[in-house]
Amino acid sequence: MGELLIRRPHALTHAEAHRRVSRVADQLSERFGAACRWDGDVLLIEHPNVRGTVQVGPDEIVVDATLGLALSLFRGRAEAEIVRILDRELGA
Repeated sequence: MGELLIRRPHALTHAEAHRRVSRVADQLSERFGAACRWDGDVLLIEHPNVRGTVQVGPDEIVVDATLGLALSLFRGRAEAEIVRILDRELGA
């Protein structure tokens, strides 16, 4: 299994950063059937091929995930896609 840790800075208000991460979570749920739920400022993500969190901080978003065997084979591609989405959503 592969580990994934991504940190992306942002200059958004806390509420706006939270809203944008929620929007991405909704897309993940619709597209891939991932179960996403909030626990305070931490988004918990569960899927057969990934389990992890997205923490919304005052000036950064931190993605911490464990990839299942199938997804760990494409770890580089998955990481690049997550970075692309975060950069788009956070305005980086």
